[in-house]
Amino acid sequence: MTKRLGMFLGLGFVGVVLLLSGLAWDAVAHANDPSLAGREGIFTLGNPSHVLMGLGIGMVLVSLIGACATLLASAAEGWWARPGVRRAFLVVSTTVVLTAAGVTSWAGQTGHDDPAAAGHGRDASGQLAAALDGSHGGTGDPTAPALGAEDHASGAGQAGAEHAAPERDDASRDGHTSTSVVHDHVADRASQATAPRSGAHRHDPATAASGPAGSPAHSHETAPAARPGDHPHPSPAPHSPAAPPGPEAPQGTWAELRYGPFVVTPAGAGGDADHANVAVPSLAKPCSNCFLLEFQPELVYADGTPANLDTGMMLHHAVLFSAGRQDPTCGPEQPFPGKLGQRFFASGNERTPGLFPPGFGYYADAGNWSGIFHVMNHSAGPKSVFFQLKVRWSPAAAGGVRPLTPIWLDMNNCRTSEYAVPAGPSSSHWTWTSNLTGRIVATAGHVHDGGVRTTLTNQTTRQHLCTSWAGWGKKSAFQGSIESMSGCTWDRVGTVQKGEVLDLETVYNSSKSVPDAMGIMMAFVYETDDLSGGTPAPPDIRGETTPPPASTPPPSGHDHQH
Repeated sequence: MTKRLGMFLGLGFVGVVLLLSGLAWDAVAHANDPSLAGREGIFTLGNPSHVLMGLGIGMVLVSLIGACATLLASAAEGWWARPGVRRAFLVVSTTVVLTAAGVTSWAGQTGHDDPAAAGHGRDASGQLAAALDGSHGGTGDPTAPALGAEDHASGAGQAGAEHAAPERDDASRDGHTSTSVVHDHVADRASQATAPRSGAHRHDPATAASGPAGSPAHSHETAPAARPGDHPHPSPAPHSPAAPPGPEAPQGTWAELRYGPFVVTPAGAGGDADHANVAVPSLAKPCSNCFLLEFQPELVYADGTPANLDTGMMLHHAVLFSAGRQDPTCGPEQPFPGKLGQRFFASGNERTPGLFPPGFGYYADAGNWSGIFHVMNHSAGPKSVFFQLKVRWSPAAAGGVRPLTPIWLDMNNCRTSEYAVPAGPSSSHWTWTSNLTGRIVATAGHVHDGGVRTTLTNQTTRQHLCTSWAGWGKKSAFQGSIESMSGCTWDRVGTVQKGEVLDLETVYNSSKSVPDAMGIMMAFVYETDDLSGGTPAPPDIRGETTPPPASTPPPSGHDHQH
């Protein structure tokens, strides 16, 4: 009897070793690939560490049941010595174990049909909730899970994706970061706040129609496509050269997508937590085999009204990825976000639109889209919101659109996107050696409160490409936080060749140090050897005009966690 008992106890010890080994293996796997949590459930047997943990749990249960049965059989007298009691114990304990295993297996299959982090709602079909008619209606289900608070390391994205401890010295693949107090000529510009650029046109649907199959969207024809001067910048001066796109440029069709609902707990109960990200592994698309000509991001309530800081809500970031396509600055050898694919659009709370010159667009293939979202709630009650994306698109078969490659430039690329800046005026630089050749036709930046501008320069040719200025203080909905970032859109903002070095400068002028600052620019490149094509962008289009004096930039702090 003692030998049998020892056998069961030994089996339990081996089970504990397997369980702990599986937990350690799984922890290392998730540390190396933070996106793993968004792609698997807790019972995914394709992960060997889960198999080890399952075997360990099973062996521990068998050990406990066997050891208890052995002790019952060894009882010499009394109620416990009855054979019926021992048999009943075995039947009941085995039934409980099998029932628990069946329930957890069922829960794992149904709960992880869409293995995203907690915090996003879906409809009964498993598709992302989206308005299918002109009412902009959403489910707004108050019982939907609250926004998850998982820590992550990301570049977006942000855009991009972001937020963990700053890593300033080893910033990115083929990149280098340096931070210093800004020189006098930069400090002069950093001390001036930006006047917000005139906003790009917003097109609201007049009629609703179904989008392409499988894509919940509003579709309708747009007004004629904007010319290169139609962007969030002052119009070119009368003497500035025009950049006509040619008559072949399509006008495109508008589609409206909604991702969510994101049900966010109140401030103080997790809703205002930093690093609370939701990874959504599959997003609805407006089309496939098509070109995306324009993006208009927004955070909205179920009735379509904007959700912003004036009602306690904040879009910390949203980053979209196209699977199976290599990101030029963060390839698949990088655990995150490189393995998610190509970063092609991102938005912070300033909600900068994505604008391309007529005749250019981002090609959407048949591959999967995924996204990372961080929505914050600074109010006293729970809120349910959607990330809304209006997209103007044109079928690839229609022709007339040249493909663009998105280039993500980030002060802490392939990691958290966060870095530290001191109080007062400061300038930080990050460089990247280009692996492509072409014409840059669109770019815009992203900073946090306390930020003044981002500037992109071809360091090799000493060509200034674009300065993206932060704007604030004009729109009450933003409560004094950054409300706009200007962009540069033209059919030749500048050029880059393979092997040339691009320099990203980010300028802050905060009243206190910023441990979690960001400096990001997205540039879209038309890959071509014809670098003299198009027309050069005027200086004001490239953001070379110093903004007029205004107030001091809003200080970066944790009031808005931005």
